[in-house]
Amino acid sequence: MSKKVLFITGDAVESLEIYYPYYRVLEEGYEAVIASPTKKVLRTVVHDFEGWDTYTEKPGYQLESHIALIK
Repeated sequence: MSKKVLFITGDAVESLEIYYPYYRVLEEGYEAVIASPTKKVLRTVVHDFEGWDTYTEKPGYQLESHIALIK
């Protein structure tokens, strides 16, 4: 029986905050499961500073969730 790691997330998650841990868990041989409110393609965002005092938010990558938290 393989060990599983559950990631709970949704739309507008920072790209690196889900992609990096997700792929690191896979590299270590665990099963990584992404859960979101509904099973769907999630849209991530990228935060960038561009010389501003605060960040701007841009569309990031898409990521498929594996299971739904709400039925």
